Amino acid sequence: MQKVSGILVKLLKQYGLEGKMMEYTLAEKWETIAGSIIATHSKPSDIRYRKLYIIVDSPVWLQELSFYKEELVNNINNYFGRKVINDVFFKIG
Repeated sequence: MQKVSGILVKLLKQYGLEGKMMEYTLAEKWETIAGSIIATHSKPSDIRYRKLYIIVDSPVWLQELSFYKEELVNNINNYFGRKVINDVFFKIG
Protein backbone atom coordinates (compact mmCIF):
# COMPACT_ATOMS: atom_id res chain seq x y z
CA MET A 1 0.00 0.00 0.00
CA GLN A 2 1.39 3.44 -0.99
CA LYS A 3 0.44 6.94 0.05
CA VAL A 4 -1.52 8.93 -2.51
CA SER A 5 1.00 11.79 -2.24
CA GLY A 6 3.83 9.45 -3.27
CA ILE A 7 1.88 8.21 -6.24
CA LEU A 8 1.05 11.77 -7.33
CA VAL A 9 4.70 12.83 -7.11
CA LYS A 10 5.71 9.90 -9.32
CA LEU A 11 3.00 10.72 -11.86
CA LEU A 12 3.95 14.40 -11.97
CA LYS A 13 7.58 13.49 -12.66
CA GLN A 14 6.62 10.84 -15.20
CA TYR A 15 4.52 13.27 -17.22
CA GLY A 16 6.86 16.25 -16.83
CA LEU A 17 4.42 18.25 -14.74
CA GLU A 18 6.53 18.71 -11.63
CA GLY A 19 7.66 22.20 -12.73
CA LYS A 20 4.10 23.30 -13.47
CA MET A 21 3.00 22.08 -10.06
CA MET A 22 5.78 24.13 -8.45
CA GLU A 23 4.68 27.19 -10.43
CA TYR A 24 1.11 26.70 -9.24
CA THR A 25 2.25 26.24 -5.62
CA LEU A 26 4.44 29.35 -5.80
CA ALA A 27 1.55 31.42 -7.15
CA GLU A 28 -0.78 30.06 -4.49
CA LYS A 29 1.65 30.55 -1.56
CA TRP A 30 3.56 33.63 -2.82
CA GLU A 31 2.50 35.86 0.07
CA THR A 32 3.65 33.26 2.60
CA ILE A 33 6.98 32.74 0.82
CA ALA A 34 7.84 36.32 -0.16
CA GLY A 35 5.99 38.32 2.47
CA SER A 36 2.92 40.50 2.11
CA ILE A 37 4.65 43.70 0.94
CA ILE A 38 6.67 41.97 -1.78
CA ALA A 39 3.63 39.91 -2.82
CA THR A 40 1.61 43.10 -3.26
CA HIS A 41 4.04 44.29 -5.96
CA SER A 42 5.10 41.03 -7.58
CA LYS A 43 3.97 37.58 -8.65
CA PRO A 44 5.83 34.50 -9.83
CA SER A 45 5.51 33.86 -13.54
CA ASP A 46 7.27 30.66 -14.55
CA ILE A 47 10.24 28.42 -13.82
CA ARG A 48 12.74 27.53 -16.52
CA TYR A 49 16.00 25.68 -15.90
CA ARG A 50 15.80 26.27 -12.13
CA LYS A 51 15.33 30.01 -12.69
CA LEU A 52 12.20 31.72 -11.41
CA TYR A 53 10.84 34.66 -13.40
CA ILE A 54 8.92 37.18 -11.32
CA ILE A 55 6.61 39.87 -12.70
CA VAL A 56 6.94 43.20 -10.89
CA ASP A 57 4.50 46.10 -11.11
CA SER A 58 7.01 48.95 -11.52
CA PRO A 59 10.66 49.74 -12.27
CA VAL A 60 11.09 50.95 -8.70
CA TRP A 61 10.06 47.57 -7.31
CA LEU A 62 12.20 45.78 -9.87
CA GLN A 63 15.21 47.65 -8.51
CA GLU A 64 14.16 47.10 -4.89
CA LEU A 65 13.63 43.36 -5.31
CA SER A 66 17.01 42.94 -6.95
CA PHE A 67 18.47 43.49 -3.48
CA TYR A 68 16.37 40.57 -2.14
CA LYS A 69 17.27 37.98 -4.79
CA GLU A 70 19.27 35.74 -2.48
CA GLU A 71 16.67 35.94 0.27
CA LEU A 72 13.88 35.03 -2.16
CA VAL A 73 15.84 32.05 -3.50
CA ASN A 74 16.46 30.85 0.07
CA ASN A 75 12.81 31.33 1.07
CA ILE A 76 11.58 29.37 -1.95
CA ASN A 77 14.03 26.52 -1.44
CA ASN A 78 13.24 26.38 2.27
CA TYR A 79 9.52 26.28 1.53
CA PHE A 80 9.93 23.26 -0.76
CA GLY A 81 12.51 21.65 1.53
CA ARG A 82 15.07 21.23 -1.27
CA LYS A 83 16.92 23.28 -3.84
CA VAL A 84 14.42 23.95 -6.62
CA ILE A 85 15.54 27.44 -7.66
CA ASN A 86 19.07 28.69 -8.38
CA ASP A 87 18.24 32.27 -9.35
CA VAL A 88 15.41 34.73 -9.89
CA PHE A 89 14.89 37.23 -12.68
CA PHE A 90 12.52 40.17 -12.60
CA LYS A 91 10.49 41.66 -15.43
CA ILE A 92 7.93 44.42 -15.50
CA GLY A 93 4.45 43.29 -16.33
